[in-house]
Amino acid sequence: MSCLAPDNREVRDSNLVTAWGNCGSEKRRSAEGGAREKLLYGICRMCMQGDCLTLVHVKEGVVTRVEGRPGVPPNFGNLCPRGNSAVMNLYNPYRIKNPLKRTNPQKGLDVDPGWVEISWEEALELVAQRFKEVRERDARGLVVCEGWGNRESILRVPFEKAFGTPNEVGSHGVLCTVHLGTDLVHSNFPISVVDLEYCQYHVTLGRSVGPNFATTGGIRKFAQALDRGMKLVVVDPRCSPEASKGEWVPIRPGTDLAFLLAMAHVMFYEIEKYDEWFLKNRTNAPYLIDEAGEYVRDKVSGAPLMWDPEEGRAKPWNSEFKDVALRGEYVVDGKKCEPAFEAVRRGFASYTPEWQEGITTIPAGTVRRIAREFVEAAQIGSTILIDGAEFPFRPVSLNCERNVMNHRGGTYADLVGKIINMLVGAIEVPGSCLGCGKRGPVLKPGDDGTVEPSYEAVGIPFTFPPLHADMAEFYPHRHTTPQMIAKAILEPEKYHLSYEIGAWLTIGGNPIKMVAQPQLFVEALKKIPFVVTIGYHMDEMAIMSDVVLPEHSFLERLRVAVFWPEHQAAAGETQSLKMVSMREPVPPLYNTKHVDEIFMEIADRMGILLGPGGVYDQLNELTDYIVGDEGLVLKEPYKLDINRKYSIEEIYDHMVKSWIGDDKGLDYLKEVGYYGYQLSRKYHYNYYYFPENKTRHPFYFYRLKKSAEKLREGLRKHGISFPGVKDEERVFELYKPVPIWVENAELRAPEEYDLYAINFKTPFFTNSVGDVQGNPWLRELTKDDPYEERIWINSETAKRKGLKDGDLVRIESRYGWTMGVLKVTELIHPEVIGVPGAYGPGTVQSNPRHRHGPHFNSLLSVDEETFDSISCGIEIGPRVKIVKVEQ
Repeated sequence: MSCLAPDNREVRDSNLVTAWGNCGSEKRRSAEGGAREKLLYGICRMCMQGDCLTLVHVKEGVVTRVEGRPGVPPNFGNLCPRGNSAVMNLYNPYRIKNPLKRTNPQKGLDVDPGWVEISWEEALELVAQRFKEVRERDARGLVVCEGWGNRESILRVPFEKAFGTPNEVGSHGVLCTVHLGTDLVHSNFPISVVDLEYCQYHVTLGRSVGPNFATTGGIRKFAQALDRGMKLVVVDPRCSPEASKGEWVPIRPGTDLAFLLAMAHVMFYEIEKYDEWFLKNRTNAPYLIDEAGEYVRDKVSGAPLMWDPEEGRAKPWNSEFKDVALRGEYVVDGKKCEPAFEAVRRGFASYTPEWQEGITTIPAGTVRRIAREFVEAAQIGSTILIDGAEFPFRPVSLNCERNVMNHRGGTYADLVGKIINMLVGAIEVPGSCLGCGKRGPVLKPGDDGTVEPSYEAVGIPFTFPPLHADMAEFYPHRHTTPQMIAKAILEPEKYHLSYEIGAWLTIGGNPIKMVAQPQLFVEALKKIPFVVTIGYHMDEMAIMSDVVLPEHSFLERLRVAVFWPEHQAAAGETQSLKMVSMREPVPPLYNTKHVDEIFMEIADRMGILLGPGGVYDQLNELTDYIVGDEGLVLKEPYKLDINRKYSIEEIYDHMVKSWIGDDKGLDYLKEVGYYGYQLSRKYHYNYYYFPENKTRHPFYFYRLKKSAEKLREGLRKHGISFPGVKDEERVFELYKPVPIWVENAELRAPEEYDLYAINFKTPFFTNSVGDVQGNPWLRELTKDDPYEERIWINSETAKRKGLKDGDLVRIESRYGWTMGVLKVTELIHPEVIGVPGAYGPGTVQSNPRHRHGPHFNSLLSVDEETFDSISCGIEIGPRVKIVKVEQ
């Protein structure tokens, strides 16, 4: 499908170039300023989302300003401080300016590598030769470590596939394991978001919308929703900026699961008002479950059965029903059984608001009030007409985000949140909780009638010895597991790693900084014979490398991108938006290269660029992992000839022509900057594609039960135990089809660790993309912020401990420590220490700013006993003690 022929669906705005205007007018105005001034179209890359459209002002060859592009989605001319500071990302004096080769065999964050500058030819030949040797021994021996630092590469994945390594590991996700529940229930990736276009009551736990994620488009939608009266309830240990715009409910870190179980209990046992139509027709809640937790199935078709109370018998789910039962006990073929709804409801019986009060510190009355308000605001039974299509209307959403799932039992917390939404029918309909990935027929049911997942909920098949060095076979639903690959490198026998890791390639990732226990990764990297970084500056991964290949800054990097539904929220002005845009690069300042040129040159020298199975062949078959074939993918007749070499510009030209059609390619985008259209808003809601009872969301999480059985079977078959844990039942108790309360590892820490530490992001430093930590313009802003680069403590807690504002303190967990300057405030729970941002630890050759501020991740554990064993998420709320440092 080309974008000029959007199948048979109604088009709201057929051409955004026409609809929003200003096409090329900025460049015309620039031309009037003379040849020494020009304007370039841009796409920002100063945060993870990285989709704000910009204008880059260039005067006499110098970039003088970056601003939002007026009138164009998703930011409509707005740009946050990070985006405005992008000029300094280009003119950063600490950038790597030439290819570097290590001469000092000793390695460490404070060890001088003894760099020597080498030519690109020497660097590429050296890397290609060493990679080729690894591939000839065992292609699994290459690890590619990726991250949000450079998610713009179009050839990284094709390179990995052509090389033959299964070992891609992300450094960014182990503290953000937020995906499995959304895939399992919504068949979407990466997360679920609130529909800010219609939502009237929003409960958020964890990261939440607003400045915690701080995308310009998301903030815009959030502000609009508040202006029209949406009520916001923020359950968080910290009073965030968004909490100040609604109701702040302080909670003890790591106890979100208890709060959610109690809220669900109130809905099940006290309010008892459900969206019965949704539960009966849109979930597996009516499926009959036997005493072993299995579906009761039809003897002939194998289909799960539901009970028809009008006929007094069980029938396959896809039969005609006058009604279906949600409650009761039945006997089918001699087996006692009950509807899944009954099993789930009974599982929540003991989780009263009073029970959770001692765990979370949230008053029981508050839980009851929020539950009642949520149910009342859901408007059960109401409908809404959108462009001629009728939908159920449920203007409520409860969303769990980062910091909620990163505890033992964190996956359960997310799934209980899904159950709460499903009880009122608030899944994938206007106003409710929506997946933020592909908008389309993704809710297609499988053989059992329930939504088929497409991502992490599918699971990795068990093989032994493990194929993946990151232990994916033992954590089949993991997001990323960089800590496990480091452990396996250091102790291969313990983790059954049967091959050697001979080379490590980093592109945009940094597990030393962004995971936990920095020294673990330092020691693992020391053990790898050949380490390469494609890098922008001398960060922790670069200084541990044998060769550093300098890449362009993002302003120097040609990019073409399609619009992805945003990670933060959904709202009308970008709903059903289909758009492609480009970044025109400024000339490179130094001897750097485009990252994809680097991949092509290495692959060419290795002999894996051309021909069947080569990089180009892999790229021809690649689909977008977020939006599938609606992404920037190659289609006939524009697929690459796998027997000739292309430039980056030529590849993008083929991609743009594939997307737009009519032979409109890169030259066309250079004139207009972006192109797209907006479909009718009804197509934004995935309910539209499978309405009524055409599909069912899992209310009873049967897939988890089956995953546990497959994992147990694999362990028993090969006579092994689960590596790294003393009692593997602690692993399997997190795979139950009905969520239960499980304590995380920190709730029973020794008494001397009397506080909890949490991390949160700020608008200046939401993550490390764009080297925001080293940016001097952002530093000018943050140095005057009394809450930035500080360690927060509650006023009463500080008084009790004899501490005051400005004290230098040491924070110690059972796993590590960090230091910082104290900020005494009322904006944090009395039991909590708050550490904002993403500071430290830095290296002997990094920007000195990288060594400022407390490094929160040093407080965290990589002990398997502390993980959520489904997602492999690291515990993010360690118990700590605070000690004043005398100066």
